[in-house]
Amino acid sequence: MFYSRFLVMVLAFAFPFGGMAAADTVTGSATFRERIMPPADARFVAILSDISRADVAAVELGRIEIENAGGPPYAFEIQYDRSEIQPNHSYAVRATLWAGDRMMFTTDTVAPVLTRGASDEVNITMVRVASEAQSNPVAVQPQIGAHGLQLPATFVGTLPCADCEGISYHLDLWPDQGYHLRREWLGEAGGASANTQDDIGFWYLEVGTNAIALAGVTDTPAQWEVKAPNKIRQLDMDRNAIVSDLPYDLTSNGGLDETDIEKVFIGGMMTYMADAAVFEECRTGRIYPVVMDGDYLALEQAYLTDQAAVGASLYVNVEGSFLMRPAMEGEDQRSLVVNQFVRTRPGITCERQRADASLTNTYWKIDVLAVEDVVGLPSGGREAHVILRENDGRFSTTVGCNGMSGEFTQRHGMLKFGRTAATMMACPPPLGDLEQSLAQALEATQCYRINGETLVFYGERDEVLALMTAVYLY
Repeated sequence: MFYSRFLVMVLAFAFPFGGMAAADTVTGSATFRERIMPPADARFVAILSDISRADVAAVELGRIEIENAGGPPYAFEIQYDRSEIQPNHSYAVRATLWAGDRMMFTTDTVAPVLTRGASDEVNITMVRVASEAQSNPVAVQPQIGAHGLQLPATFVGTLPCADCEGISYHLDLWPDQGYHLRREWLGEAGGASANTQDDIGFWYLEVGTNAIALAGVTDTPAQWEVKAPNKIRQLDMDRNAIVSDLPYDLTSNGGLDETDIEKVFIGGMMTYMADAAVFEECRTGRIYPVVMDGDYLALEQAYLTDQAAVGASLYVNVEGSFLMRPAMEGEDQRSLVVNQFVRTRPGITCERQRADASLTNTYWKIDVLAVEDVVGLPSGGREAHVILRENDGRFSTTVGCNGMSGEFTQRHGMLKFGRTAATMMACPPPLGDLEQSLAQALEATQCYRINGETLVFYGERDEVLALMTAVYLY
């Protein structure tokens, strides 16, 4: 194997009349877990950087590039000028693997070296770039699996609807068990934008059946029977076949025509290092670069406030879209555009956020009302919460003083509260103002979204009216 190494070094002079400072090295090895073989001419790059400041670009101190790198593991040695190293700074190695101008694998966590207890040796496990499943020439070849489905592929069709002209489906399935779904309720008032719902998630095999199940961020019909490599058919709520001449099938032409995903409520781990942010979506485990557009600045500021460690991960909730955007290097890639920052949750990880709490029969602790934190309630007061009961379609709620109750209705993510009855006790501050905010939030609520343990009530203009956390089942 032929190795061609290009080294970028910072030179310093030890004496007024010349003499180059001694160069030291950082050594290591990089690999990845996927069982695929990169092209023989793949290019491996490892870069040593100063990452001490989160608000400026990382300072590159040295790099090595290996042409015709082939398959892993990739041993590397980066030379650097030790006079540039400061004990109170942080340094890390970032590794990437390229096929031409397309990034295939990269590091998604900080690999510290040299200072703060870190050594000059490092072992790195790279992760697959989110867009690689679509752009890798090896990966795009049809793969047989999941009861014979040829993947990746797009499945489309218009399914029956009880109160509209039909529901148009666009379902993208990938071999790594990720999926994208766009549904449009046809013929309803408001046009396509008002009647379209997007979803992301993972699919899995139903044990002992010829079916796959979808687990996403919306109330997507979950079970689909595999009828052929290019055909699936919706099952009923009890996972039984639907006996009907009506079209309950989705079909594929064998290709992948990936749909954009817009304005989904998601949770995941954000990592900000140097001048770039990445987002690991908890449901699928996929990692996306974050576009510095939309409400990104609010997200970045919250990250810098709540996560002190450079390059550490922080759980965040956002309203986001997954769209194709120009990459820093190479071709366009699927990226996260932050439509609306919702909140951070320090100390939370993806582990308990992959399954959604139920809207009904769940105790929802109220955290935010009218953009104000619900904190500092008087000692002995009840906790601010809301409970929506499934059996009778009624709700009960309080901010810690008077109780409120009434009826509610929900459909396709829409949520409306009816006339509210309340007790009439005199409440000490700040409960009086909080009760007024709660009553106004209930009256203005138009829809809701749940991700993991987080529930959000939205108003007519998609403004956040209330933010809640699932505490325990009621």
